[in-house]
Order: sequence, then structure tokens, then C-alpha cells
Amino acid sequence: MNREEKIISAFRQDVRLPAIVTEKAETAFDTILSKDRGETGDMKESRKESQVKEQTIHREQERERAPKESRQSREERGAGKSGKKKVPAWAKITAAAAAFLLLVAGVCTANPVLAAKIPVIGRIFTMLEKTAEYPGDYKEYAQPLEDTQPASLKEQPAEAGEEANAYSQTAGGVSVTLSEVYCNQESISISMLVESEEAFADQIVKYVDGSQQLILDGNSVFSFNPQPYVGSNTLVGTFLDDKTFAGIWRIELSEVLTDYSEIIKQGLEFDATDPEVMQHVRKLTLPDTFTMEVNLEKIIGNLAEPVAIDWGISEQELEKMSDEEFQALYHQKEEEYGLNQYPNKAEHVWFEGPWNFSVPVQVNKDGSQTVVINDTNESGLGLESISVTPFELSIKIKDPEEIALAVVFDEEGKWMDFGTGSMGTIPVDGHKIGHLTVYLCHVEAWLNEIKGHCQEADFQQYVEKNALYQKEVNLSGDEK
Repeated sequence: MNREEKIISAFRQDVRLPAIVTEKAETAFDTILSKDRGETGDMKESRKESQVKEQTIHREQERERAPKESRQSREERGAGKSGKKKVPAWAKITAAAAAFLLLVAGVCTANPVLAAKIPVIGRIFTMLEKTAEYPGDYKEYAQPLEDTQPASLKEQPAEAGEEANAYSQTAGGVSVTLSEVYCNQESISISMLVESEEAFADQIVKYVDGSQQLILDGNSVFSFNPQPYVGSNTLVGTFLDDKTFAGIWRIELSEVLTDYSEIIKQGLEFDATDPEVMQHVRKLTLPDTFTMEVNLEKIIGNLAEPVAIDWGISEQELEKMSDEEFQALYHQKEEEYGLNQYPNKAEHVWFEGPWNFSVPVQVNKDGSQTVVINDTNESGLGLESISVTPFELSIKIKDPEEIALAVVFDEEGKWMDFGTGSMGTIPVDGHKIGHLTVYLCHVEAWLNEIKGHCQEADFQQYVEKNALYQKEVNLSGDEK
């Protein structure tokens, strides 16, 4: 799990802080979330907008994306060239988490009889497909992961009470079972079951839209890329009972189809603006079949009830503190509560592995197509291509200044809301996508103004009026 994803995950936590603590933290490091303070409205919409902001942050970081072996850590960079005071990363996370308190509603509830009544393995996609991040009829496309171990391996003794299975392993009283896999040219999704000997459902945060998450800490190695992948690692799903979590782990393949290994070999510091460095970055082609080695070291959940921090002084005393005094207090609490560690007992519950699997994958191209567009306006802003699968619409834009995002309307004029992956990947469920209208809008204009009109009848006209670029795209093959 990379550092940016840990921060984004922490944004969603229910951290209880005095108001003055949040205020001090935001003053100390000029939090980017300050613009949203005091907003009201539907909490689910608030969460969706926060995801767009997270994705915007992620896109800014993409230019510096490289294997962790080739990057300085934020601690090593310190205050950097700006000369600003160094503030603990966890302090930023804590303040951001406090800003998102409305995203969280209590503790999760469980159905204690569901797991006993439904044959789960091989059916997780079916169970979760309507509430998945990218909904759809997965059972028509998913590949069941059936145990095909050689007889010689099956004859080897398993742990007490267990049967040898290539796709189910137990460590520390926690069993992880891989159920199904689905891969198209845009993403790979694996359905999983996590079963603990001890109840843990009521410890894990549950969001107001019903989603629950576990973090898969480890790495994956794809047979076509020599570099271990440590990117997207969120298992999104629900508890079947108080000891059993079923979820879907989705990885966007754009993150995997880039090889930075030569940069490591050369001992270079990654810099997306340096042509000498970028010439060592290799774009990969997705093979029709490949193997994914999954190596899980920990499974982590964000606590529904994080440990309350005892600041040792009153809010009035906190308010009187200088930034330097406040920063010193944060450092003290960081050490006291172990908040400079990930995971930590104040904010997380976790299980120690390892759980290791070798997953054979066949790319399913049914219902998928890519339309190459390569169109730009006079400023170089435009569309490169659009790819569609039974579940997602992926838009690659030409954006030299990295200021824009795609806003898409289907053939009925319905806005296609963003998914929770990258900004250019949109769920297609519930939309007719034979003919699309694509607008590119300035990110800041979208967040601060345009998005606020999404419930209005003339929303498309409003977007068109404020767009930097627009294009009609026909995916049906019919002349219109």
C-alpha cells in the first residue's frame, strides 16, 4: 500500500478531535480541504465529491509515480525547497479525517445467518454485483477459481482442520479465499472471502452508503511485468456475519502496464518532467493470458471507534498555542499513540499473514471495445481514446497542463457520474452508451461551481456553456 493511498484511506476515518485541534492543524499546513468546511447536503453526494478531490490529488501525484525504491520518502524530503515547517504526515491525515466525519455512520451491522444459507464461494460477484463500485452482471463474465492443484500437492498435510486448497489459506486464525476473477482490457477484479475465528465486524467502519472496506497490505507480481505492484489494494464489500467479510478487489490495469524497473536499475530519481529519466519508462502490452502472484502480508481495517486522543490540556489552552507549540504536541502524541506507524492500534484492526496465491488470468474481451479519437482544440486539450467494457467507460484525455477532467452524458442526456477509481473511469450501469457527449472541464471549476448544478434539468447545457472542449462520440457503429 503506497503512502498516498494510506492517506486517502485515512481521509474516510471517524476520528474524534476537538474543533480547535482541527483548526490548528489546518492553519499549520494550509489544508486543501478548507474550502469545503461548513458545506451541508446529502452525505452520499458529499462522499462522492470527496472522491473526485482525492482522485484529483492522485492525478497530481501520477507524474511522480515510481517504485518506492526509486523515490525519497516524505520524511527524507522534510520541508523541501519551500522552507515551510515540517508537519507530521499523520497530523494532516487526522485533520482531513475530521473534515469527513459526516461520511461515517456508526458501526457496521451484520446478518448472522446469511453465510450459512448461501453457498458463498463462486458466488461473491453475484452477491455484490449490484452494490459494487462498478455494478453489472459479473456472473456472465467472471472466471471461477477452482482448485486445480496437482495430486502430489494435495497429498501434503495441511494445517489442523484444513483442507489443502490453492485458493484458500489460513494464517493466524484468519482464512482468505479467492473466489472468482474477471479481467478485461481496463481492469482486473478478484472476489474474496475473509473469515476470522474472532468476531471483528463491529470494529470496522461502515460508510453511510453501506460500503465497507478492508486494506490488503502486500504486493502482486504480474507475469508480464518484472516490477512488483503495490498500488490499489482496497477490498470493498460487506460482512456476511460478524466473522466473515466478502468483497471485490479491483485494480485498474493502467497502473500495472508501466515498467519502471530500468529506472531502479539505473539508480535514477523519478522525475516525470525529465526526458532522460522518462526514456527508461516502458509501456507494456496486456497479454491474453497471464499469472498474478498475490502476496498478502496484512489485512487492515479502519476502526469504527478510533481511540480518542487525550491532549492533556483544555481546548482553551490549545487555542492559545503557537504553531510551533502545537506541532511539538502533535509529535508527542504521535509517539505516545504510535500514530507514526501503519497500521496502529489507535486507528486500525489488522491480521498478520502471509497469504500467498498464484492466480491464472484470461482476459475477457466480450462486450469491450476501444475507439481511438485523437482530437484536440487549439490549446492541445482533447480526447485520445475511449474504451468501454460491460462495467466501465475509460476515457484517456490529452491534457498538457493537467487541468481538466471528463464529464460525460449518455445518449439520453443523463450525466454519467464518476466511479471511485481514477477520474477517467466511469460506471456504465444504468446508461445507454451507444452515443456519448464528452466535455472537458477545468477541475477547479467543476468542484467549485459546475458540479453544484448536477440536479438541475438543464445540467448538460450548463456544462456545455462552461466546458473547455466537447466531442460527440459514437460507440454503436450506427450513423447518427
